[in-house]
Amino acid sequence: MKGQNMNGMQMRNMSGMMGIQNAMQRIGKGKRKYTVKISKHNKKFLGKFVEEIQKQMGSENNPQMKGVLDFLTYLKAECAKKTVTEIKMSFDELEFLKKMVVDSVKGMEGMTYKWYQIINKLMVKTMIKSNRSLLEELK
Repeated sequence: MKGQNMNGMQMRNMSGMMGIQNAMQRIGKGKRKYTVKISKHNKKFLGKFVEEIQKQMGSENNPQMKGVLDFLTYLKAECAKKTVTEIKMSFDELEFLKKMVVDSVKGMEGMTYKWYQIINKLMVKTMIKSNRSLLEELK
């Protein structure tokens, strides 16, 4: 059996995936005692972001995913409320959300476009700005 060589980028990606999987197992087990204040714009963006994550994860009956799907449903419901500007989360849920936003930013920054895809490039730049704005409020 031959050993596989991994470059630094692959190692970082593997480490990030392991961290997210570890965080996913702890979601839904703690008390929601951390309060995060989110502006109206970022709350709306967070709702759309959560919808996309839910689409990617699907509706699997995996017991490890139950806590994550419950948390995402809770976030979506909180973001849909117009009067609420604060969302309560546990430490693990907050860290998971931060990791998801950071990974999203890193993925979008790594995209390359041809010269004729200027509209796509501008859309991704605005998405990066929105993600960074959301990340600032989460911190």
